[in-house]
Amino acid sequence: MSGRGLLLAALLAHLACAPGARAAGSTAMGLAAATVVRPLSVVATADMDFGTITHLPGTSGTVTVSPGASGATFSGGAGAGCAGSDCAAAHAARFAVSGEPERNYTIALPASVIATGSTADPGAVLPPLTVGNLTVRTASGSPAPRLDAAGADRFEVGGTITLPADLPPAHYRASFAVMVTYS
Repeated sequence: MSGRGLLLAALLAHLACAPGARAAGSTAMGLAAATVVRPLSVVATADMDFGTITHLPGTSGTVTVSPGASGATFSGGAGAGCAGSDCAAAHAARFAVSGEPERNYTIALPASVIATGSTADPGAVLPPLTVGNLTVRTASGSPAPRLDAAGADRFEVGGTITLPADLPPAHYRASFAVMVTYS
């Protein structure tokens, strides 16, 4: 390369790096997307009910209601307080779900909840009771809940209430949160 060629190449390189010099640009197109679905909702249609329970003095016990089954099972000093149509039958809690048809969803429950008692006896000491082993059964029995073609499904929640020894007669209640989300 001649001296002039070298000088011209150096000058062009300097101009390309000089402030205000413009390099060749490049463009690309991005995409924004969204999927809109019906809101997912859950409504309680029946409360969990352990029924009327007898409790042997000096003995602890448990009562379990299972989702998908009727009645309760008893262990230890706990037993059924009545039989037949004389008292309400024990049963799991029931829920109805609605949302986007044919979509899967998940159900979240607490590990346990605390039930508090009330009684007409002002001197009674009512310990809190634990309701644990909360379990779910969907209407289809599937471990992966799915809304049907109409966007509906149902499920039940069962659990076990633990009764300590020498529990005085009382009426116990507990609330528990159920969360459903699309999966």
